[in-house]
Amino acid sequence: MSEPRSAESLPHAGEPVLDVLAFGEAIVDFFPPRPGIALRDAETFSRHSGGAPANVCVGLARLGARAGLVTLVGPDEFGAFLRESLAREGVDVSAVGVHPTARTGITFVAVGANGERSFSFYRHASADQLVAPEHVAPAVVTRARVLHVGSSTLAREPARSATLAAVAAARAAGRVLSCDPNLRPHLWEAVPDAAERIRALLVDFDLVKLAEDELGPLLGASDAAEGAQTLRRLGVGLAVVTLGERGCWFDGATAGVGHVPGVPVEVVDTTGAGDGFVAGLLAELAAPLATGARPGTLPREVVERSCAFANRVAARVVTRFGATAALPRRAEL
Repeated sequence: MSEPRSAESLPHAGEPVLDVLAFGEAIVDFFPPRPGIALRDAETFSRHSGGAPANVCVGLARLGARAGLVTLVGPDEFGAFLRESLAREGVDVSAVGVHPTARTGITFVAVGANGERSFSFYRHASADQLVAPEHVAPAVVTRARVLHVGSSTLAREPARSATLAAVAAARAAGRVLSCDPNLRPHLWEAVPDAAERIRALLVDFDLVKLAEDELGPLLGASDAAEGAQTLRRLGVGLAVVTLGERGCWFDGATAGVGHVPGVPVEVVDTTGAGDGFVAGLLAELAAPLATGARPGTLPREVVERSCAFANRVAARVVTRFGATAALPRRAEL
């Protein structure tokens, strides 16, 4: 796969020039200096780029894929930090706009002794939540072979309409649709509303990744097999459920069902593990998708290999603080 190129070197017309275009939030995460420190006791914090779609883009770029992001940041120093850090990673930031007044979202993340996380969000309403349909014109969306979205932008307008516009443009152009809902209940007035809107979004998606703890709230499912089967009944071509250290479960229209074991590592911080998994999965699928294949048509051996690769990427992520600090390059795997 070719090395990532800077945003300035990417053309803007014709056939897809990006492997993946992610749509959604880019925010700044602040961490205490080490696990086990409550936010109330922390005197210093380290700064990291964050936001699930942005994290996926960084992971893709490090793995050699061509990735771009559509979002808004604030007209502030944190917004400048995000744009500059993403560009340095090789992410196409030509569709990362600057909102005239809204601030860049920030989150404080406390990490427990076993890597578990708790969050304090300052995002009401941050710039990323104010992305509007005019920011996702079809010419922007169709530059990529895959459109990848989350669910945070479904929580309120105008980002909800922008999400649906991006999906509609990608679908009309025959692009591959990918989603990791990455449910954040604090953004929604009620989780049942979130579940209803997310399920409606996922109908006939090509690829959906869910975390095990999202199965109940979003699908009413009790285990990975049931949850993946529910997604397949919605028309999802390839459903993948991540199981933490136990790996992942997949259910594909052609691949069938199966479990891919995880990679044992010493866990420092689980922040961004799911984003790393998605980056690894999409990076490994980039080559077959470039031939015109869809995730649901991929044979079992390709799906198993891609899930195993994604597990290895996710395992690397949890070994350091921050969602992107330990995202590996392909040669490191």
